[in-house]
Amino acid sequence: MKNRNLFFLVAAAAATVVSCNSNPSSYTIDGTVADSTLNGDMVYLTDMASRDVLDSAVIADNKFQFKGKADTAFVGMLQVPSFYRMGFIVENGHIAVELGETDKVSGTPLNDEFASFMNDIDSLNQIFIAKQQEIIAKGLSDEEASAEWDKVQLTFIMPEIDKLFSHYFDRNNNNAVGAWTLFNWDLSPERLDSVINLAGETLKADPLVKVMNQRLEIWKKTAEGQMFTDFTIEQPDGTKVSLSDYVGKGKYVLVDFWASWCGPCRGEIPNIKELYDKYHAKGLDVLGVAVWDKPEDTQAAIKELGIVWPQIINAQQIPTELYGIQGIPHIILFAPDGTIAARDLRDEAMKEKVAEVMKNVK
Repeated sequence: MKNRNLFFLVAAAAATVVSCNSNPSSYTIDGTVADSTLNGDMVYLTDMASRDVLDSAVIADNKFQFKGKADTAFVGMLQVPSFYRMGFIVENGHIAVELGETDKVSGTPLNDEFASFMNDIDSLNQIFIAKQQEIIAKGLSDEEASAEWDKVQLTFIMPEIDKLFSHYFDRNNNNAVGAWTLFNWDLSPERLDSVINLAGETLKADPLVKVMNQRLEIWKKTAEGQMFTDFTIEQPDGTKVSLSDYVGKGKYVLVDFWASWCGPCRGEIPNIKELYDKYHAKGLDVLGVAVWDKPEDTQAAIKELGIVWPQIINAQQIPTELYGIQGIPHIILFAPDGTIAARDLRDEAMKEKVAEVMKNVK
């Protein structure tokens, strides 16, 4: 089974398909699939911003085709459920795509630029892999290797990724490639705001950028220093529990948004337990909020992991949408008055922040 991650599994561009019409009024997407076992499966064309399915086709003889019209170019996705997910630009013209070990797209100006971006990301990934192999070859302990990798990420990987995304945004600050760049660029809310302001009017009107502006407004409302946003969730036993039942009651509250299936979430439980054991008697409360999970799986994990602090179960996407949470675990520290003291806390940074605020608690 293959689920294409747009950032880490990318491909080089295929040969350009030349159109006889310099100003095409419609698009044709000709696709080929390397895996013949997918013959008979459906492939879906979706709008990445709205997640709406725009069209579908059956894969036959390792091929599929879509035809349509794009009044304005936009970021689309090709999806074969449980196997492939590939991003590209839907624009008028003849677009060629290949789904395989290396996904490829070509044929229109924006897709050629998109493929160039993917190729550069792939080259950068190879450098990152080589750096990782260098660390492994040193024979360091797990702790030493982890520390060195963290250093490489901070001093090399993150700056190189940022440089690449900045380069392609500058080249595409008024088209759909720029929209894809913004959507996948890991920017702080403050920087995202400033970068969007540099975009042209076409890009600002792009549906993906509108989604990001909505997300930006959520981030501003739930930034450090802002008052908590409440939510109420019905529990498996029929009772209703609200965040306000715990937050804003005169104590610091560490709230862990997590799921049973999430490895990194489970990895943070011992760190949270350490803080709970150390500071709960001194006034720190801890609350778990289970999102994107089945209630029975959450309850089994609570027992398995030995979690003793209270939980809001079956919250699904409600709190993550309210707080603009894109990935979990996402841990927020609320101050006694209900304002957000810190968010997106993990590991040592979380321990340091809790220790900092608790030393002033009497």
